[in-house]
Amino acid sequence: MPTDMTNRTQEVLDNPPGETSEVDPLAKKKKKRNDQIRSIVETCKTYRRKLVENWSISIDYRRGKGFSSESDTEKVTVPLDWSFTKTKQASLFSQVPQIRVNHHPETMMAGPGLHKFESRVNDTLKAAGIEAAMDEVLPDCINASGIGVALVSFESITEDKEVPKMDLSMLPPEIAAQALQTGMLDGQPIEMEVVPQVVDKRYVIQRISPSDFIWPLNFVGSDFNQASLIGRSGRIPWAEAAKKYKLTDADKESVLGEDRSVIDRLTHDIDKDQTQPDQMVGFDEIWYKEFQYNEDASSYHTLHHLVYLHGKHEPVVDEPWKGQKIDESGKVLGARKFPLQVISLAYISDECIPPSDSAIGRGQVDELNQSRTDRLKQRRRNVPVRWFDVNRVDPTIQQSLMRGTWQAMIPVQGDGSRIIGEVAKVGHPQEDPSFDQVAKNDLSEAWTIGNNQLGSGVDVETKGEANEIASNFQTRVGRERAKVASFFVNIGEILGSLMCLYEDPAEFGEGFDPGLSALLEFSILADSTVLVDSNLRLKRLNDFVNTYAKSGWVALEPVLKEIASLTGLDPNVVIKAPEPAPPAEPNISLRLTGGEDMMNPLLLAFMMKSGQAPEPDLIMKAKELIQSAVVVPSPPPNPADGQIPPPGGPAGGVPPPPPPAVGEANPDATILPTIKKRSDDPSGGQI
Repeated sequence: MPTDMTNRTQEVLDNPPGETSEVDPLAKKKKKRNDQIRSIVETCKTYRRKLVENWSISIDYRRGKGFSSESDTEKVTVPLDWSFTKTKQASLFSQVPQIRVNHHPETMMAGPGLHKFESRVNDTLKAAGIEAAMDEVLPDCINASGIGVALVSFESITEDKEVPKMDLSMLPPEIAAQALQTGMLDGQPIEMEVVPQVVDKRYVIQRISPSDFIWPLNFVGSDFNQASLIGRSGRIPWAEAAKKYKLTDADKESVLGEDRSVIDRLTHDIDKDQTQPDQMVGFDEIWYKEFQYNEDASSYHTLHHLVYLHGKHEPVVDEPWKGQKIDESGKVLGARKFPLQVISLAYISDECIPPSDSAIGRGQVDELNQSRTDRLKQRRRNVPVRWFDVNRVDPTIQQSLMRGTWQAMIPVQGDGSRIIGEVAKVGHPQEDPSFDQVAKNDLSEAWTIGNNQLGSGVDVETKGEANEIASNFQTRVGRERAKVASFFVNIGEILGSLMCLYEDPAEFGEGFDPGLSALLEFSILADSTVLVDSNLRLKRLNDFVNTYAKSGWVALEPVLKEIASLTGLDPNVVIKAPEPAPPAEPNISLRLTGGEDMMNPLLLAFMMKSGQAPEPDLIMKAKELIQSAVVVPSPPPNPADGQIPPPGGPAGGVPPPPPPAVGEANPDATILPTIKKRSDDPSGGQI
């Protein structure tokens, strides 16, 4: 009898009221699987409530509320969490880098299609809100909870539209247009069907509060893409929920009301708690790996999507995730990672949720707060107090002294040093400032942030010491910066995979195949998430140009444009393409030692080749110039011809001899004799 009762109870649990026990075995198996997942979700939400309290305390420390009481009249809070969080966030991510998309070596997809797809991914990242999401996620990870969560999704607004079941695109355009207008084809009515048409669409990247994060408690790793399921809690207005989940007015009363208490929130602002939860619909959204919950799964990469509304037992969404598609060959297209991405900068063995930097350094901050508070109390209460001898001071003056009205001359009887005096003040212990410095050093080590990173430069005496400190900081923070870069690349990869499914491949040009989305590789440049000072950036660019520009492998135009921008100039005005250089002329060096060289045919050919040979007109002009400069004497008259010599000429009519040729006038002439200056010279040193 007890066995029958147990079976009947199990049957009632498996089949809620309104359903018969005769159900499809697959549906029964599916319902059991959904109940198992919902149990995991509820267990996680119960455990999450314990963590939220500690997370909210870290946020209070960051905002400068390090004490539980509201009165701050005699309490001092040192807001180190505020400055440390801002400094570390800036060192990890201060600008949005450019995603680089490369194709797998097994594919041939490259060229303009891949380049245009890469540009669209980068533009869509910014339009979807990646910058705001990163600015919100990193403080969660550094200060509040030790983890940061971001959701990448594709959303669309659709309208139902009647379209013909048959494909009219095969008909001539005029016949197809007439058939759509009349609803008749060949005298027969066209059978229609209702198909949702996309009216508007968008890609969204948004931060998810750690207090809404859902994960399996038995997961103990650091990469949440390896978890069996992942999810989030959320709240949306009724109008959005009704359109998104096809709710009716009959469902309104059961689903309205935000199922979330104050202790489940990171902030406990009373004003925010006065919202109207009865107009909001709460939900739990889950993505799980089918092969870990369904024995019929045929792939390790397929994800299933579930959405539970608060107030409804069955999920309103129970389908394969729309961020994936299965082609004819059974290959999974689209994203292969969870649309919910999680980042953590540390890991503790067997704990997937590590403490934040604020939580680790809370003890040192409490010590500093208490030390500063004690000093404040000591200054306020250690007020100077004077005393006087009532037996030797006049009663009228006594009243004035007690009221504190006397600050000038006071008449006394006798030696005033024994009549009026000052009570000794209690000095503050000298070791307290030393303890404060020790606490700050411990806090800097826990945060991996020193005075150099904070900009104070305290306790740094030499340049070598500063460089060593900076090097140690870069070594430690480099690992965390790599985690942030990996988190960013994962978001870009999921977004690019969604674009491969929901964008028209023709927009990216010929050669782009969305089926190869699983083979695309996403990456960013090293340290491109950190904003570099403009002067340092300019120096790096100048060094790059000076070192590699002459190699011939560098496209200088984008580099020069960035240099112009960093110097405050308009690149579109000052940068222009260089004019084509003329062909290089051969560099020939000739030395002419005399007129005989000009008679050398080979030498003259070189001069003509290089354009240095004189033109024929110049040669003629040179001859005329020589003739006009040199006067050749006319020959003497010849008596045989009947010519009479001029008066004063030589006797007998003999003409003078012609002038000798050049070099023949003094054939025996030599160079000047040497000057001998030696004492043993026979000439005595004379020329």
